[in-house]
Amino acid sequence: MKNVFLSGALALAVVGSWAFYPKAAEPTGSMMVISNVSLGFDAQAAIITIDPDGKQQEKAVDFSRGSAKKLAANLTEVHKATLATVNEYTKAGWHVVSVTPSGFANQGNTIFAQNVYLLEK
Repeated sequence: MKNVFLSGALALAVVGSWAFYPKAAEPTGSMMVISNVSLGFDAQAAIITIDPDGKQQEKAVDFSRGSAKKLAANLTEVHKATLATVNEYTKAGWHVVSVTPSGFANQGNTIFAQNVYLLEK
């Protein structure tokens, strides 16, 4: 009976001390989610994330030129992909701090549009 009590007390002490075991630190700081669209001879779109440590990931979004209606539909798809990426990070504990308005720049025959979401944890 003593062995059972001693084993139970020892197991309880081990489980109790496990709660105070240091856990790996989660990344903190700021990160960006950027949606880039270039319209020209070679229309392209991508969602770029820049982690707090400076690591950059780029995810291409299917984008093609066409009629004005097709262009509007493609831009909506880019916004949807960006929102899905931002929602993924907010579920992981990140908070949106600011969003830059969509900016357009003209470079010859190509127009660039970009939205930047700044997130913090």
